[in-house]
Amino acid sequence: MRRYAHFQVMSHGFHPHLCIISSVLFFLIPSAFRNVVCQTHVSNFSYNGFGSTEARSQITCYQSASFQGNNLQLTETGAVQASGRCLYNQPIQLLDPNTRTPRSFSTQFIFFIRPSTNSDLADGIAFVIAPALGAVNGSNQGYIGIFNNETNGRASTRTLAVEFDTYKNPEHDDMDDNHVGVDVNDIVSYTATSAAYRTSSSPTIQNANDGYTVHMKNAAVQAWIDFNGSTNQLNISVSRTLGVKPMYPLISNSSLNLSSLFDEYMYVGFSASTGPLPTVLYYVYAWSFTNNGSLAANVSMVAENTGNGTNKRVIIIGALLGIFGVVLAALVLLLYYRKKVLKPKYRSQDQWRLALQEHLPQEFSYRELARATSNFNEKNRLGSGGFGEVFRGTIVASGVEIAVKRISNESKQGVKEFVAEVTTIGRLRHRNLVPLLGWSQEKGLLLVYELMPHGSLDQVLFNHPEQLPWEQRLHIISGVAAALLYLHEECEQKIIHRDVKASNVMLDAQMNARLGDFGLARLHGHNAAPSTTNVAGTWGYMAPESFFTRKATEQTDVFSFGVLILEVVTGRKVGMIEEENCSMLEWLWALQKNDTLADAIDPFLVMADQGAADMMKIVLQLGILCCFPDPKVRPLMRRIVQILNGEASSLPTIPSVTSSFSLLSSVPSAPFSYSETTASAPNHSMNSISLDVEGFLV
Repeated sequence: MRRYAHFQVMSHGFHPHLCIISSVLFFLIPSAFRNVVCQTHVSNFSYNGFGSTEARSQITCYQSASFQGNNLQLTETGAVQASGRCLYNQPIQLLDPNTRTPRSFSTQFIFFIRPSTNSDLADGIAFVIAPALGAVNGSNQGYIGIFNNETNGRASTRTLAVEFDTYKNPEHDDMDDNHVGVDVNDIVSYTATSAAYRTSSSPTIQNANDGYTVHMKNAAVQAWIDFNGSTNQLNISVSRTLGVKPMYPLISNSSLNLSSLFDEYMYVGFSASTGPLPTVLYYVYAWSFTNNGSLAANVSMVAENTGNGTNKRVIIIGALLGIFGVVLAALVLLLYYRKKVLKPKYRSQDQWRLALQEHLPQEFSYRELARATSNFNEKNRLGSGGFGEVFRGTIVASGVEIAVKRISNESKQGVKEFVAEVTTIGRLRHRNLVPLLGWSQEKGLLLVYELMPHGSLDQVLFNHPEQLPWEQRLHIISGVAAALLYLHEECEQKIIHRDVKASNVMLDAQMNARLGDFGLARLHGHNAAPSTTNVAGTWGYMAPESFFTRKATEQTDVFSFGVLILEVVTGRKVGMIEEENCSMLEWLWALQKNDTLADAIDPFLVMADQGAADMMKIVLQLGILCCFPDPKVRPLMRRIVQILNGEASSLPTIPSVTSSFSLLSSVPSAPFSYSETTASAPNHSMNSISLDVEGFLV
């Protein structure tokens, strides 16, 4: 019978505490033998598959990872917002105990990245060297199972990873969607380059003589990682021709200081993660490793051995599955026919149906969502609005907490808004956007989001302001700004949100801002001019020119963001300032003119954070500038982010405004019609015409 995994360890029973024993024997043993007990610990293992008892006893899987047949599977089938890690469960000595210099090590492995069935996107897989056994909570999506918000960027993390990244994440400065990077305590790579098979020493592939691209999705890829402790040289190579190592490494680096990064003993293995894609899978087929100064053993993929009995069982099972498949297909066709004839209300929307199939979110069954929300029990209702209702729930199979947004049948724009939200936010991934997990239209229109435990910003800001000290408020403002910069400039198509407001900013478990509700969003090419559309948004947050030009632009989003800033810094809802008998903007312009703008800052902030008064005033001035009536004066989101992050030297000068009339005098004139937005202008500035669910995802 073929042996699928081979393992060999020299000094296998070694433990660091034996060095203490050796000190007791120091004067009893000749000096030539004093270091024998504490000599270096050499690990040398090789697995051509992971189906053996030996392999499974020496590797431990965490979170979504598991052994599947002869393979390591790092993410569970159907898991969303999840991560998995598999580690060799014995410590590996990576620092010399006497000189504290890094030891040479070498590894090679074969991996396979299988993207979602609905999309070609996948985050990637990583080889990790970690200080301890276990997984990292909250390391899903772009963190590839390596880091999370707390550990990323910290020297105390003491983690080295080589990522094989198949998603371009602008937030992490990714160069493209098919690259190899070296991560040192940070998901922003220390060095990275596009995945390729190198056939020359040229630092870049300029022609066929230099090599060719290695596409790392939907194919078995072999990787080699070799570190020479004597020369401090780290070499990394990849190839889709298994067993054929490139002549020249893809990455060759000698500047890493592993002495300060590594502990004497570390753990090695693999990690991967998923975002909102439920069927992204990551496999490791074979793996070898050594720290004895030589190259790791060659590995190869092997098939499971099967005897005659197994073959017979396979034939029988295959026949049964074939019969079952025919019956199931007949039932599916029957159900489809019945629903098409009896319930054509949603199935007749061929255009949006086809659009949804091209994008990322998972289609849930109504039964699964009903079970998750206790049949949409009233006790689980989080809120309601023009769109319908939102319910809290938990997916039974995965334990993921969700918020289900049920679109009301009375909503005239329900299907249109539903499609806009799924096809817009469904393919976006950014740490400051609300993750959309899926949808259902089996019994009405349902959107499924990741639950935001702290609810919406307006609920906390206006009901519990003591929970939002200045540093937290500035962090929230900066988060929304980062999300809008991503939408305007960094994602594949420019996206105008059109409904930025406090009730659409959600707060996750760490009180990070997550911008949501993309029902009114519009997509444009980055060089395309905005088209005329219906007036949409929420009164008080809408830029004055939108009523005349009926065009949604980056600057209309900037205006709404400016109003959000004013609310966060003043602690007041946008609208009339009753004691002054004027609007918030008029009140702030008057204070700015009289150099008394500090009077507008939330009294709670003034009492609790007196040392930050200057920064509060700067941010308040930024909000006023964002709300300037002339859109040409408003700053772009990139400049706003630079100001909030302290990267801009000064705030742009705010032009003077002398009267309420001049607030609108610079707005371009154009014919205006309410069209389908609202029947008539509202009497109160906070009336919403966005058909949104106020405060969903509590």
